[in-house]
Amino acid sequence: MSAAPLQGLLVVDLTRYLPGPYATRLLRDLGARVIKIEEPAAGDPVRDAPPKIDGRSSLAELLLPGVESVALDLKREAGRDALLALLAHADVLVESFRPGTLARFGLAPAELRARLPRLVICSISGYGQSGPLAPRAGHDLTYQAVSGLLAPTARMPALPAADLAGAWSAALAIVAAVHARAASGDGVWIDAPLYDAALHSNVMAWSAEAGEDRDLHVPGYTLPLTGGWHFYHLYRVADGGYVAFAPLEPKHWRRFCDEAGRREWRSRQFEKGPAMRRELEALFASRSRDEWSEVFTRLDFPGEPVLSAVEALAHPQAVERDVVREDADGFLRADFPALFDGERPALPAGSSVPKLGEQTTAVLAEYGWSGGSERAARRAGVGPRGGFWQRLWRALRR
Repeated sequence: MSAAPLQGLLVVDLTRYLPGPYATRLLRDLGARVIKIEEPAAGDPVRDAPPKIDGRSSLAELLLPGVESVALDLKREAGRDALLALLAHADVLVESFRPGTLARFGLAPAELRARLPRLVICSISGYGQSGPLAPRAGHDLTYQAVSGLLAPTARMPALPAADLAGAWSAALAIVAAVHARAASGDGVWIDAPLYDAALHSNVMAWSAEAGEDRDLHVPGYTLPLTGGWHFYHLYRVADGGYVAFAPLEPKHWRRFCDEAGRREWRSRQFEKGPAMRRELEALFASRSRDEWSEVFTRLDFPGEPVLSAVEALAHPQAVERDVVREDADGFLRADFPALFDGERPALPAGSSVPKLGEQTTAVLAEYGWSGGSERAARRAGVGPRGGFWQRLWRALRR
């Protein structure tokens, strides 16, 4: 099987920020051609996401290498006409506007489907195309909040789980739709909310609520795998770091008790109350992170040090797997996190983030659209607005 199984698939990307560009990046990693449509003055706000190195966003350097940038003002007729010229050849359109925005541009998904019946349209939104929250503004934190993902700890999450789960579910839905089209010949309109993905991901809470007799309606409760079990927890060690301790299986728990010289703990794995946790806290505080790492390795035990992001990339496992690497320009690049017959899908060496609108003229010419001279096209909303206007737009957006 090719490590670029989506080669030949043309994706037009109208998304911005994190979820949409991450979803289309997954498709690009698998071989799809992604043409990114950007607002002409400043483009996708992810280009300005901090932190920056030499004026370049490190997040954009992870999300955007290998895409082609076409600058179109969809509020203007020429911009919409140019987009339609692209869509006539495209397999997939991915957008992340609020529900109803495409319709206001005269590009309602139902009308696009009628005009281009083979087109797969994926609408990534916060709360979906229906329901009382559909028109509401939101971000990952609010989607996690209202979906129940934050309830077990009622603390700031370690990662934007709704955005990332939403991106993966959207990419999977697109691949499924393209597969189905091979048999039916018809595209489909995919409604892919980040909220739905977060709700779907909350399987541990739903299962706990079904099986527990205690009240789980007040945020701040702990589930077994979010701090409720003392044998599945994080513990602070002597040098100030932390270790992840996870002997779910009784055989691992017993082996640890024997190694620690605490055979009397063997029968206390599922003991309720704080006593066992306090004893484990005292034990872990007696040795350093490296000392505990040596114990875990020697026992072939489900325990690991809690690493920083920098430490994680230097770990021998990360080096061997080579998912995230540093490119020649000093920025991190991430390849698809799965292998096909031992080969990992990867962008060609030297792939970089395109300048805003860099491929506008070439891409539109390839697909048969011409707005006259480059200067005339830019005036009509096709092509980047450089210089003063770009700087002004970015300043206003900040």
